[in-house]
Amino acid sequence: MTQPTNTQRTPLRHRLPVRLRHHWKLLVAAVAVCVAIALVFGASMVRPYITSSLVSETVITNNIEGESDLLDDGDHTIEITVNQAEYDDMISTFQKEGEKDFINADITIDGTLIEDVGLRLKGNSTLSSLSGNGMGAGGDREGEDGQMPEMPEMPEMPEGMAMPDGQEGGGMGGMMTQLSEDSPEELPWLISFDEYAEGRAYQGMTEIALRPAASGSDVALNEALALEMTAESGQTTQDYSFSSVSVNGEESASRLVVDTPDAAWADELGDGVLYKARAGGSLAYLGDDPTDYEDSFNQINSDGGYDLQPVMSLAKFLNRSSDEELSEDLDDYVDTESFAQYLAMQEILANNDAMDGPGNNYYLWYDTTEKKFTILSWDLNMALSGMMGGVGAEGMPQMPQDGDMPELPDGAQMPEMPRGGQAPGGDTGGGDREMPQMPDRGNGEDGGPGGGSGSSILKERFLDNDEFYAMYESAYAELYDQLIASGYAADTLDDLTTRAEDAGDTGATALAESIRSTLESLPDTAPEPSSGMGMGAPPDAQTTEA
Repeated sequence: MTQPTNTQRTPLRHRLPVRLRHHWKLLVAAVAVCVAIALVFGASMVRPYITSSLVSETVITNNIEGESDLLDDGDHTIEITVNQAEYDDMISTFQKEGEKDFINADITIDGTLIEDVGLRLKGNSTLSSLSGNGMGAGGDREGEDGQMPEMPEMPEMPEGMAMPDGQEGGGMGGMMTQLSEDSPEELPWLISFDEYAEGRAYQGMTEIALRPAASGSDVALNEALALEMTAESGQTTQDYSFSSVSVNGEESASRLVVDTPDAAWADELGDGVLYKARAGGSLAYLGDDPTDYEDSFNQINSDGGYDLQPVMSLAKFLNRSSDEELSEDLDDYVDTESFAQYLAMQEILANNDAMDGPGNNYYLWYDTTEKKFTILSWDLNMALSGMMGGVGAEGMPQMPQDGDMPELPDGAQMPEMPRGGQAPGGDTGGGDREMPQMPDRGNGEDGGPGGGSGSSILKERFLDNDEFYAMYESAYAELYDQLIASGYAADTLDDLTTRAEDAGDTGATALAESIRSTLESLPDTAPEPSSGMGMGAPPDAQTTEA
């Protein structure tokens, strides 16, 4: 009789490894959990909501020290060398498609050569005279990756009205000089040291900006003074210097060099996340998906450590909170004392192209320790210029302090602006032209209360509150005493004018007198805050509609 083999005699469980026999229940449980997850969530999209602690994502492996500190008060030189064919293609692409592409450049800063640097145009309406779109001068409102957002067609001036003598560019008043591709040393540039060399920086900066000149002057003294005044007030701002700039060995021009708020800049602020407001963005509440807010804000640092969740929470609160909730809880989201100082500072700088202006020019700094936001200023080239309804600039119409409209030339009429956004027809307006859509000042998301839309909702709801408005008035009084009454602004303007002239700016003195007129026109008590689109409202005004 044939004997059974050993395999035939041994039960199946004894033929499994010992460890598997001991832990089979745990394995079965794990498999069951995986199957359940696949069945329940297999057809769902998993969205990451990252709110963990900060991680260091900015790694500088090659920091070029240079010969001297670029952003001090000394004399500096920047020599740019580019391939002429690449430069011509870049200009052509911008003029035809509105895109601002990087090109390769070699740059020598104060005698230190940095090869293979990224160079591209910077700005939006600042570049209007170069693009030929007729929008005139304005803020630095470009989109991400140098994409130029579409600009609405501006209406013609009413019959009988014209720009003051010597002003060009239309649109917003011609504060900036007329730009030409034949004078690359005068163009506004973004210089990226790590565009073609990952991990590279110059004196800790991955980017610097060469700012546009002011009309009649090479150096934008108004922006330099605004940066100095902001720093003196204790608010966060950017460092700058004056420099001589040349391209391909041709003529040089004096320019303002400004440090841009990149990841390295943000890391120096402390533990927090920096968000840049994008062109056309808003603080509207769009739901709970962070990706829906990427068209409004660009996260500068801590990618992978934080996402746009803090911005989402702020937007939801601003658009859905009642007036009572806003009064009690806004300080849980925003440093209200700092925000009052920010608003007061923009009024003293006569800057109507700030967070609620057409340029959407501001950053949100989220302190991850305090769990609240601070609003930071950016792009102050319209400050102290008399533009956008502000006071002072030579040759520009000034808006009286009592709010009355200036007298128009004989035979001219100011066209009314219907709520529908259509320009009036007839002799003064001419046709049924589409006007730029004005911000909706209606209710917030889902019917909740709202003080406005876009980025203005924070400012408007803040100033509609009596307690917060009093904070703004107090901040204005303190800043006026510190910066204006003390003579600080006037003395600093004198120093800057001398520096600009030493740097070769022959128009600095004339521009300084215009700025001085603006400073002298500032009221010593807090005025009703202005709006970038001329839509300000007093604190007791009704800013929502049924």
